[in-house]
Amino acid sequence: MEDCPTDANNEAEFIHQIRDALTYLYDHAHLQRHPLAQRLVSRRAKMTRTRAQELRRILLDAIEALNPGHNVPLSAPGRRPYAILFELYVEGRSVQEVADSLGIGTRQLRRDRAAALEALASILRDRYALGSDSSPLPAAEEQLRLESERLAQQRAPVDVHSLVEGLLPLLEDVAREHDVVLQTHIEHDLPKPTTNRTLLRQIFISLASQAINTLPISVLSFETQASDSAVGIGLRLTCRKGSQTATCARDLAVEPAETLTEILGGRLLKEVYLGGGQVWVLLPLRELAVVLVVDDNAELFELFQRYTTGQPYQMVHAANAETALEYARSAKPDVITVDLMMPNQDGWELMRRL
Repeated sequence: MEDCPTDANNEAEFIHQIRDALTYLYDHAHLQRHPLAQRLVSRRAKMTRTRAQELRRILLDAIEALNPGHNVPLSAPGRRPYAILFELYVEGRSVQEVADSLGIGTRQLRRDRAAALEALASILRDRYALGSDSSPLPAAEEQLRLESERLAQQRAPVDVHSLVEGLLPLLEDVAREHDVVLQTHIEHDLPKPTTNRTLLRQIFISLASQAINTLPISVLSFETQASDSAVGIGLRLTCRKGSQTATCARDLAVEPAETLTEILGGRLLKEVYLGGGQVWVLLPLRELAVVLVVDDNAELFELFQRYTTGQPYQMVHAANAETALEYARSAKPDVITVDLMMPNQDGWELMRRL
């Protein structure tokens, strides 16, 4: 039976995402928020690794699975898929350099690369039981992520003490129902991280309500810590005496909250130990300059992102003038770059409206 168009589209999208992740194999920020990380890492990564590090390891392991062994000559067809992926993406060599090393033309190299990526996709499907439908996220979850990313553009300094105090009334009834004591240990004079207050509240409402409703805990405590570079807001969970498991925090699912934390530019850490556990949301204190890139070429925006990795910039992309105007109002960018040659409304018109 022939594959249906939907399956073919899913497969093509899956292979496209693999190639994109390989292209940015050493770009931590890009991999950290990559759709493949959502699909392959969320429930598998150890807390000792970031999502980006785990995705990189998964891809490198899959490439190594294509290696027929060093006794097979480099130019042999049986070793070509491995050689192409390794040299192009792991070593970062150009298409021409790899073609020359294998003794083939660039056109043949591109055909062989397509076959190698299909083989890599097959390995990942088998290892992670993805099936034929390899779309990275359900439509509703993808829409939620897009809305969260849009909301994250609206940032302001957040008073952590006020934020935590505002959460307590929302949790008191359910905590009382489950006989859970709520506590707070908030440091005074904490620096204010510049972030989106609504998304930050959602992170802690989600984590706290899940912990109270599903885990055998007796105490849930909000705590804070600060350094020169970050503010940490934490939940400490204390297991109920006599509960069947001494590591009750183990079953706390953090993937949705982790996604929102990454969208805010922060990092989520989970620790489990005998008698309880804790979850920390770490938010950077360094103010990021917002750069709005207006260009209908998405690849150029990805290039800007790659060049600014690890630098104090938050990159925002608008593919057309109307979206650019919307982001100019909501994100309040510090810098705007404009492509003059765009369809419908060119850059000159946009700059006049700005």
